Amino acid sequence: MPLRALKARKDAPQVLPPMPSREQVYSDIEQRRLKEWENYQKSHRFMEEAHTNRIFLDIGIGDALAGRLVVELFEDVVPETAAHFRRLVTGESGTHDATGVKLDYLHTSLELIDRKHGYARFGDLLAYGVRLEPLRQETFKVRHTSRGLLTMTSYGPHLCNTSFSITLAAAPSLDFKQVVFGKVVDGLPLLEKLESLPLDQVGRPLTPVMIVLCGTLTGERPPGKWTSSQDRTGCKEDLAYEALE
Repeated sequence: MPLRALKARKDAPQVLPPMPSREQVYSDIEQRRLKEWENYQKSHRFMEEAHTNRIFLDIGIGDALAGRLVVELFEDVVPETAAHFRRLVTGESGTHDATGVKLDYLHTSLELIDRKHGYARFGDLLAYGVRLEPLRQETFKVRHTSRGLLTMTSYGPHLCNTSFSITLAAAPSLDFKQVVFGKVVDGLPLLEKLESLPLDQVGRPLTPVMIVLCGTLTGERPPGKWTSSQDRTGCKEDLAYEALE
């Protein structure tokens, strides 16, 4: 293939396949989550961060894969909040009794970008009719002092649920109101892409933004069993994710 064609192919945006329903993806999602965990274990086998509590969020903007956020959870400071978030990242919480909806951040949307107060809000399962028992606020020990912190959205004292935010700057207005439970350790440039998105009058992005894949990178081995890459040759989803590996 000519060099010019190779360069054009490399620079082209990685396009995601059409998004299936949340129910349709679960036969394959556990396999991909296991693959991501195993790849991270191999590449970080002798590194200190392999023993931390890390998860990943792959973000799609429109029909393109925008990048990955790697998050370290503060399980030593807020163990209940970190465990709650991790279960929603992995789908370990199962399904919602009343609605049958999978309790998982997969395919949830970026709902709001608040440039004035400095945060982007994700993960509200209320859109699917899901209401969980409120999560108590463990401690406000960690403040919203910098960019890339994860904080549980609160609708009042001890009224946290599934929605969370990522700070785009120091956000002192959230101190003593929301619990900080993690920080982005890789992928901070992706936040610049989110900040640059055009918004409507209330701060919702005009281009759909979605968590297209999420899972763990450290900790216990996920339960899925994935097929080899040879069995998935030519899969558009795999080709899109190769850009992140």
